Amino acid sequence: MIRRVLFLVSLLAAGPLAAADATADALQPFEMVRTLQMLQAQIAGGNAAAVAAQRELLVVMEGKFLAADPAIWQDGRNARAAVTYTLSGGSPRLMRGLLARTPPIAVETNLAAGALAYIENREDEARKDLLPLDARSLPMSLGGQVALVQAGLVAREDLGRAIHLLDDARLLMPGTLVEEAALRREVFLVAQKGDLDHFEFLSRQYLRRFGTSIYAEDFRQRFATAIARLGIADGDDRFPRLEAILKSSDPENQRALFLQLAQAAVVHGKLTTARSAAADAAKLSPLGGGDAMRAGLYDAAASIVAGNDIADVAKLLGNLNRRQLARRDADLLDAAVAVAGAVGEVPTVPTPLDPVPVVSADAKRGDTWVTDNMRTAEADLAAADALLEKASSP
Repeated sequence: MIRRVLFLVSLLAAGPLAAADATADALQPFEMVRTLQMLQAQIAGGNAAAVAAQRELLVVMEGKFLAADPAIWQDGRNARAAVTYTLSGGSPRLMRGLLARTPPIAVETNLAAGALAYIENREDEARKDLLPLDARSLPMSLGGQVALVQAGLVAREDLGRAIHLLDDARLLMPGTLVEEAALRREVFLVAQKGDLDHFEFLSRQYLRRFGTSIYAEDFRQRFATAIARLGIADGDDRFPRLEAILKSSDPENQRALFLQLAQAAVVHGKLTTARSAAADAAKLSPLGGGDAMRAGLYDAAASIVAGNDIADVAKLLGNLNRRQLARRDADLLDAAVAVAGAVGEVPTVPTPLDPVPVVSADAKRGDTWVTDNMRTAEADLAAADALLEKASSP
């Protein structure tokens, strides 16, 4: 199986592997970890086949590492490779066994123990062992991984330090999945901090370098939500700057980004941004296709405002095929239809000869002035609010 994995890796990699000439049994753990990191670089570049190859390689590595001669872990390169393997999604069984051995493996005990604690979700122990370490003092192939983990451990209480650590991770391991993950996470941390210029710079970097990553969809969803929730596109000059960022990627990426931005903007009530993003998405969508329908939905939902012809908007919404929409978009359509119905309903005006219908006094509120039409409108708006809340949930 090892030979088959290495053959697949050699096809995925930009050039032949140095280990390709070696026999499977001659491979050292640090050499197999290099192969793993090459596969991960392919994942960052968008190669879906590399995801399956990584899973297979991790299984192979587990078996080989567990069966290895204990003396092999006295080589510092192999001991560090065990830590990298653990932090890269490998089985915790290896590190548990290595930490129980005498003599110990040739790596700092807190580094090995912290890596194990981290993947086993023992966060307090991971923080105690890993946060005092200087990732820049480690070999780059391990230091970047450690900095990425450290950033995750401090992000909730110290945004500034987390951003600094993600910078370290990117600089230590450029062109790797570690850089991709660090850049993807840093974009949203600087947005939370309110540094919009830095947000724009890092977003442009991500789209240029990793726009085809296997994880780019996650980036696009969180990017759109951050823009809508934090009001990043608000203001006369903001949306054109944002458009320039999005248009720096390929057309397919642009369309996906504009659609997700329009959806998030509608849900968060950023209606001007929603309509602008929907218009950009519509220009990039084939006529009659699903993306064109989504763009039309977001534009119509954002058009339910005073001054617009609500009847026309309701007609547009009614022409959409709900069965062709994903669940979240179908919920959004239901909410938009309910809101349009509530806003567009014209109350009955009583003639001067007829008494104004009045609801009997409410003992608790005493609002004898509330009419039946007002009660109905209140119920419709409450239903619309519930649908909007449902549409905004993941």
